[in-house]
Amino acid sequence: MKVTGRYAVLAAAVAALAVSSVVAAQETTSSSASSAAPMHRHWHGRRGSMLVMTLLRATRQLNLSTDQQQTIKSLLSQARSQYVRGGSGPDITVLGNPGHENYASAVQTLQSNAATRIQRESELASSIYNVLTTEQKQQLPTVLANLKAQAQARRAAWQAQHTAGASGTSN
Repeated sequence: MKVTGRYAVLAAAVAALAVSSVVAAQETTSSSASSAAPMHRHWHGRRGSMLVMTLLRATRQLNLSTDQQQTIKSLLSQARSQYVRGGSGPDITVLGNPGHENYASAVQTLQSNAATRIQRESELASSIYNVLTTEQKQQLPTVLANLKAQAQARRAAWQAQHTAGASGTSN
């Protein structure tokens, strides 16, 4: 698959996850027990922009109003519609061969595309952040810290399980 194809797949995954996160945010605001639900059920196995996806995941715990949810959906829809797949991208025979005469140019193109993508994602994350109320903005660092702690606990549990499994099979 060419590199631009990967970007297209990544963009589609980000868009799909973003929509599911906003929909999940709607579901969590209607249920008081939703904060006890495992957060990974909508996140597991999906990839996307860390800038946008982390913020969207956190918004699920910020009790967004219906208007805020609709505004965020609109922002995500606009971001998807503005995404333009750029041409066929660099040739892997060039990118896979640092000795190729066009290698430096191909790397520069990839760097430029990545910088543009990050800038767009940063602007989208800022737009989403601006939808939040002052109270929600104040709650955001705590919510993000909780998400980080949950991720670290899951990672530690996974490592413990796989370390124990690996040491048990070596005998």
